[in-house]
Amino acid sequence: MTNNLNKVHLADISDFDNYEVNIEFTEQYDPESLCGKGLPFVSLKDEIEVNSNSGEAEKLIEKYGRVPYGAPIYLWESSNKNGSKIEYIGQTMSLMVHKRFSGHAKAMQVLSRYVNKKDVNVYFRLCSRLDIVYANGKLKHQVAIEHFPFEQAKIIVDDIEAFLIFKIKPFFNKQYKVKEKKYSKKFNISGVKNIDLNEIK
Repeated sequence: MTNNLNKVHLADISDFDNYEVNIEFTEQYDPESLCGKGLPFVSLKDEIEVNSNSGEAEKLIEKYGRVPYGAPIYLWESSNKNGSKIEYIGQTMSLMVHKRFSGHAKAMQVLSRYVNKKDVNVYFRLCSRLDIVYANGKLKHQVAIEHFPFEQAKIIVDDIEAFLIFKIKPFFNKQYKVKEKKYSKKFNISGVKNIDLNEIK
């Protein structure tokens, strides 16, 4: 078991009272990409570990080489000739993406809903960048989510996921669609890529 006191992280949630979020998602992935060995992603927990100086980080680097991105948030969407619609928003903090999706009830529900509709395709997107921008005194800092300790990163991701669900109201999400979550700190989303900005205003 690694000792948290020996880990060094570049960011600390106690350094700010509010923050801005820059979030990017990948292009659409076909669900078939989940077959075989799965996607070359690790969990965000593993990515955070690699960015610390613990002994566990060395083992992960030895196993994976250059550790790929942890994709803390993902979404499923349906698409037809009229455009795309986000059906479900979720997160994967401790599991690799393909393990999170394997047997995941919501993914199966989304796929099942459209399986017999030839004019609708179902895809998923992964969060490929999640940066936190905050002011500390007169200095402005931009830090990637993987540079926070895991417990702090989870608080931030929980809040961002809940905010997206409240604003977009995907069909298959239940929690936070009607009543907005009480967030741990104030934030606003200042930059978004590959999801419709109008959907989260």
